[in-house]
Amino acid sequence: MELQPQGEHLKLPPGYGNPSKRLVWETVSKKLHEAQVYWFATTRPDGRPHVVPRDGIWLDDQLFYGGSAETVHHRNVEFNGAAAAHIGDGQEAIIVEGVVTVEIPAPDLAKRLADATTAKYPQYGKAESSAYKDGVWVLRPGKVMAWTSLPVDATRFVFEGH
Repeated sequence: MELQPQGEHLKLPPGYGNPSKRLVWETVSKKLHEAQVYWFATTRPDGRPHVVPRDGIWLDDQLFYGGSAETVHHRNVEFNGAAAAHIGDGQEAIIVEGVVTVEIPAPDLAKRLADATTAKYPQYGKAESSAYKDGVWVLRPGKVMAWTSLPVDATRFVFEGH
């Protein structure tokens, strides 16, 4: 059984208003699962920001994604794994903050990722478990901030250990 992250009202600056409702984690997680594109923000070694869109799979409350080891994004997360990913248009938003690592998934997870990739991105053809033999990037959230109507339901979800 997976532990649900703890939800709380997001503390907003004076003048923004105060949340009166909380979002439900299942709703937020479903939107992360269904998103086609995730925008990732990382920091270059010299401190300059870098933002890039990526395909991804939200699975087991983690965001799995890939890309070339030759990219600025990859060099950034090798230097500093702290990253954020977001979906939404700003009026409705979900922002995931955490740490990115590159991991080689166990065979059962590799199969689940391949099946999920094939279902979500059929335009790329059938994904194979072997595609993950060299590793996959994983963003593990420390917190997730979300709202559908700011400030009414601005909610922060905190994950265990953060």
